[in-house]
Amino acid sequence: MTTKNQPLIGLVFFLLACLSQAEVPVRLSLEPALGMARADLYHVKTVRNPKAVLVLCPGCNGNGEGLVNNPTWQEFAKKQNLVLVGISFASEMEDIHNGKGYYYASNGSGKILLDGIKKVFGHDLPILIYGFSGGAHFTSRFVEWKPERVLAWCAYSAGWWDEPKSSVIMPPGIIACGENDERLGASLIYFKQGRAVGKPWLWIGIPDNGHSPDKRVESFIRDYFEVILKNNDRLDPVKTGLWVDIDKRDPAEVNIIRQYPSITGWLPDSGLLDIWRSLNEP
Repeated sequence: MTTKNQPLIGLVFFLLACLSQAEVPVRLSLEPALGMARADLYHVKTVRNPKAVLVLCPGCNGNGEGLVNNPTWQEFAKKQNLVLVGISFASEMEDIHNGKGYYYASNGSGKILLDGIKKVFGHDLPILIYGFSGGAHFTSRFVEWKPERVLAWCAYSAGWWDEPKSSVIMPPGIIACGENDERLGASLIYFKQGRAVGKPWLWIGIPDNGHSPDKRVESFIRDYFEVILKNNDRLDPVKTGLWVDIDKRDPAEVNIIRQYPSITGWLPDSGLLDIWRSLNEP
């Protein structure tokens, strides 16, 4: 028997094994709020006693089932003692653009997410949240609406943003956008507005990337969340982590952080510096 196909056969069996170990998402359908056409959550109980829930938010009117069904996200959740939720919200395009749709968490979609988490897992849980495109719209506004529920977050490439406000609780977050994405300008302005009011945010401008998720960025998001989870009780953006100059991609000088906050960002650990440098285009 020839062995030339054995590597391929081995790969097939490996992939099948990974799929067989993945947890199957369960759908929870909830009553849509005004301005919503669909309010479903897909959840996966990856662990029994989670420390937090990781919420994954797809693009405009997208279905989060595929995200929480992804073996990479499931493995990360198991390793970090998390459960997974994927939103599957939808609104008419008119309501998305006039401020009444699910993008606007304070109008009802945010409460649906919180109620769904409590219904599925039996109690409130701290939240990590990552959203791309339409999901970034929901993510950024959810964090502004309920910052006390959020440990960390990432909003990747939204078309327009609400101006961030200073608050007592300001969870660390990442704003990301591809350099070839028409949303780049709006995203960078939002980041700078947040830094101007003291938000501990990080900017990632992704070279050679249009409007599509980058797997390297998602890997970095997982690393970033992992550091937050490990050090959450001790992390203080004023005293810990590393402030960086987003243009020079180097550690920021103290006077720059104070005088020009909008060109600086915060890393929760200096060990993430080289990875961030490889992703961020000044």
